[in-house]
Amino acid sequence: MFSRTPNEITRLKSKKAIELLFAEGVHIRKKPLKLVYRADEYETLALGFGVSKRLFPKAVDRNRIKRLMREQFKQLRCQEDYSVFFGVGYFVFEGKELPSLLELKEPMTFLVSKWSTAEEAP
Repeated sequence: MFSRTPNEITRLKSKKAIELLFAEGVHIRKKPLKLVYRADEYETLALGFGVSKRLFPKAVDRNRIKRLMREQFKQLRCQEDYSVFFGVGYFVFEGKELPSLLELKEPMTFLVSKWSTAEEAP
């Protein structure tokens, strides 16, 4: 999914893993995004991105939003203040209009910082 580095990010694809994540994970919202994560003792970072079919019936729109979310996360990783962390997370877009990359920056930064500080706390 992303570059092959020591802090490689893998895609979260398993239906079983996603169901477990939504059942036992921590839910955080910052409109128009929602993050569900588990900061367990993982050695990799696994991410998933989703958009509701009810809100965006066209697959083209859903794919574009997921692509924008992935790109925004990549940009966050390139920043100097990004600290490497591990776990499983799933970003869900809950807005009703197509976003731009800039509209996703602030909520994505907030959610990732909450996740990384939650992992460092215990």
